[in-house]
Amino acid sequence: MADTILILGNGFDLAMGRKTSYKDFLEFADKLFVERDDQLDEFLKKHQIDIEKYRNNLYIQYINENKSTLGENWSNLEIMISQLAEAIDFFRLNSDKLYHKSGDLYPKYVDQFHKMMNEERNSTSKIFIGTIFLKFYNDYGRDKPEKELAISDFNNLFIHHLDLLTELLEIYLSYRDYIDFEVSPITPSKTVLDAIDGISEASVISFNYTHTPNKLYKIPLKKIHFIHGEIDLKRRKHNINTMVFGIEDKGTEINSDLIPYQKFYQRVVKETGNIYERFFDQEFANGIPRIVKNIIIFGYSVDPLDKEIFKNCFKLIDNKYYQSRFVFTYFNETAKRSIIRNLAIILGKDKLVELTGRREVVFVQSQDVDGMRELLLK
Repeated sequence: MADTILILGNGFDLAMGRKTSYKDFLEFADKLFVERDDQLDEFLKKHQIDIEKYRNNLYIQYINENKSTLGENWSNLEIMISQLAEAIDFFRLNSDKLYHKSGDLYPKYVDQFHKMMNEERNSTSKIFIGTIFLKFYNDYGRDKPEKELAISDFNNLFIHHLDLLTELLEIYLSYRDYIDFEVSPITPSKTVLDAIDGISEASVISFNYTHTPNKLYKIPLKKIHFIHGEIDLKRRKHNINTMVFGIEDKGTEINSDLIPYQKFYQRVVKETGNIYERFFDQEFANGIPRIVKNIIIFGYSVDPLDKEIFKNCFKLIDNKYYQSRFVFTYFNETAKRSIIRNLAIILGKDKLVELTGRREVVFVQSQDVDGMRELLLK
């Protein structure tokens, strides 16, 4: 039997009928202080969760003010975090755009400030940051700090609110686990995954935080590497929230002011590790090496935001003594084009053409079970 590695994105949870989309989370956050059902109240009480500290989250506020321009994918939320972090850094480096010579703050003069920021890139985020900074600065009262210290404190405020946003996401996803696996248990939906023999023995690289592969396919948690951490409200495995929720790591230069927002930093601090690399080692059955490995990507857009990990997956199969194939599943033709575009960005166009020509990279629609059976290496 061939070895199987599953690489799963949020599309996997959605395909299983789970309400784990970006939109689902935002609806939960919006209603948390307005209308809660009895099940949610029972869940919050059971886990002794005080929701008050999650009120008026600055990231949720920004999203609500800009819904018409923000997309509905998780990657759009990461882009939004990046834009806000870069806007804060912009004012750190250009305090004259925030502070007037008179000592007043430019955001106090709304029309003038908007006009000035509209000449800059990422103007919407800069206007939002400037407006929030004005309120933040005024809250100091008479004893106002120096410019650099004020902006540093302001940056720390946004880092804290990012931590709170991540905690709120953990609460929501844990609540969905409670609903989907305890209150009204769901069963696996029909997908190409049905074509995989012995799926419970597969190894999983998950870009999700949920335990869906374990709950629905009985894949042991020890065989699942949660690249970006996992939900663990009871802190059974870790003392802290291990969920990585940040922005792309750009280049090798490290900006100490932006580092808390970056995924690599969060993965280091939260110790998510690189266990997934072991999944690409040669496997043995009764002392006999297995010579075939299928790497199946399901519900994952191969977003360039995670390019370093994905490039590593291709690197890890080099010079191995087994035959391997990457099987990319897609929901529709639009999704397929997006995956191919992203692969070209990550691997390079020539390399992608080479891999598809050798059928080391293939594509199949996510409901085409027979098509998947034909593509799987035996």
